[in-house]
Amino acid sequence: MTAGAAPISRWFMPPPASDGRLLFCFPYAGVGASSYRQWPKWIDDVQVCALQPPGRENRTREEPHRDHAAFAADLVDALTPYVERDYAFAGHCGAVPYALDTIAELARRGLPLPTRLIASSWGAPQRGLYGRLNFVDLAMADLVAEVKALFGRAGAPIRDDFAEIGARVLRLDLEVQRGYRFAADRRVPVPVTLVGWTGDEVVPPAVVEAGWSQCADATYHLLDGEHLDFLHCPDVLHDALRRWLTAPPASAGDRDDLEIRVGGD
Repeated sequence: MTAGAAPISRWFMPPPASDGRLLFCFPYAGVGASSYRQWPKWIDDVQVCALQPPGRENRTREEPHRDHAAFAADLVDALTPYVERDYAFAGHCGAVPYALDTIAELARRGLPLPTRLIASSWGAPQRGLYGRLNFVDLAMADLVAEVKALFGRAGAPIRDDFAEIGARVLRLDLEVQRGYRFAADRRVPVPVTLVGWTGDEVVPPAVVEAGWSQCADATYHLLDGEHLDFLHCPDVLHDALRRWLTAPPASAGDRDDLEIRVGGD
């Protein structure tokens, strides 16, 4: 089965409700929709819908996408029934480029865009890639160990055979990511809410903040926590999401004493 031939509903875990606002969450590298298993199902009246791309978890037997553009085209086909509703995107670290290209594909088709992109632990896309794994020698890297460490830090130890499957997914994600380019003159056509974490050693807060004003109308928020805390949706993030999802984008209601408006870098 090809990625495009998969039933559309398989993209969403859980499927979107019949009406109401939606937050579509892009998966973390090496895993799928389960990376949001610790998130609430709803944030006030906004349903949290984790995205499940082909090639991972319950879609392991399907052909994965080999570039961001194919991912975006396939996902937009699935999103089309829902884009007349109020919806937003969220992604952490390597998920952010997939969200950016999905927004670009929505714009190319003339479809309604998300109200905002919530982008955690990723620097300005025109400056390149971020995070140690995007620069390691894949021929030498022990990706099984990386997957085990990831799940261990997330408080969910993983079996050896599942770690091997996860390592294959992670390798493909890293291979696809290395081909990603974001043109220097490109603009993101939706407001971007940037999230940095005080203890993030993978993509430090200063790296997250710098440069986004060149490509987007962006606001920066520094939250207390470490790189993988995004996957737990701790109270500090949950409370912030409630504010961001209920406030008009880039308005005074979007600002609090944790935020720094991105200006000159």
